[in-house]
Amino acid sequence: MGILEREMKRLAQQAGGAHKTVSDRMAQGMDKRTLQNEMAMIRVVLRQAGRVKLADSDRISNRAVGISGASRNGTRRAITDGKYQAVQESARLKGPGLAAALEMARLMGLRSQEAVQSAQSLKTWRQALERGESRLTVVFGTKGGRPRETIILDAGAVRKALDNAIDIAEQRNGRLIDRATLKEAMQFWRKQVERLGLTGQNSPHSLRYAWAQMLFAIIWRRDSVNRRRWR
Repeated sequence: MGILEREMKRLAQQAGGAHKTVSDRMAQGMDKRTLQNEMAMIRVVLRQAGRVKLADSDRISNRAVGISGASRNGTRRAITDGKYQAVQESARLKGPGLAAALEMARLMGLRSQEAVQSAQSLKTWRQALERGESRLTVVFGTKGGRPRETIILDAGAVRKALDNAIDIAEQRNGRLIDRATLKEAMQFWRKQVERLGLTGQNSPHSLRYAWAQMLFAIIWRRDSVNRRRWR
């Protein structure tokens, strides 16, 4: 079984089983926008696997699976490397904690609240890396409060980012965004990322999209190598 196929099966199991239905996902509290994002990722995988016709087929369109109708205004895309570097340079001028949270979001595919609350998991993640683990568990700030796993794409870069973030948090009351409450921290985050130009298609979620694109590219390359070896 190829790496790509194994990874898809693992993700299906994590979602609740390979035959999990749209109605099951909605019953878990998932909205249509979230399900549309998941379907978009599935189509990315299919295209990278050479199944372009299936990816573009009406059989798996949003309408066909029952998730059409949600507004897609402001549809997001993966942030470019150039845009990300410019954002990071500006963020460092505004504060090291903000820059560190943005870096964690980019390297680990974290959502906004996960990045803001990541300070609570930094040392746990570093210990997991030291044990050689390739996946880290995200607990704080997740959608619906459900723990999830994220895959490490560049262990060296993540370790360096964790070391930096831990140093910053230790100087800021154990936080990257040093505010008294989570509500205040999220308000600060939203205001600052907007000032940094992370709006519309380049919203903070574009950092997560860039991570996801890199993940699928790595999986596809590895799977392609394995296929060539077995020919």
